[in-house]
Amino acid sequence: MRRLALSALLLAGAASASQAIQPADMAAKPRVQVDYALHCQGCHLPDGRGMAGKVPDLRGSLGRFLEVPGGRAYLVQVPGVATSRLDDEGTARLLNWLVAQMGSPQTCRPAPFTTEEVQGLRRNWLRKARPVRDALMQQIPAATEPRKRSSLPACPA
Repeated sequence: MRRLALSALLLAGAASASQAIQPADMAAKPRVQVDYALHCQGCHLPDGRGMAGKVPDLRGSLGRFLEVPGGRAYLVQVPGVATSRLDDEGTARLLNWLVAQMGSPQTCRPAPFTTEEVQGLRRNWLRKARPVRDALMQQIPAATEPRKRSSLPACPA
């Protein structure tokens, strides 16, 4: 009888444990948010702040890369993006969402990332992203007063 009771308790615990590892709200989130949770937030954290000195902060800076030549390619070619298990279409969708969520460019209007663009760029991923990032950061213009989106020029390729 004690074995039967112990078995029942173990089975109940196993059932509740399997429910605990499946967050109920994941089904309600748009696919792009789930993709961010699965492919990005492990390093960049849920709010995009990264880890000082190790993982860049995406907030307010991601879109700024689109303001300089080469910055668009850089965002696709960094190792975490280029080598992720997310397909090209999902990667393009995620990058577009990230630009909107983490801060659009201040000096230009970006074109949306496309599946074809991501497919072509990620083939040549950056083995050493830090020097490229540093060079791009030096080119990004100082913050400006916000202007109407419609009056901004297109971002460089």
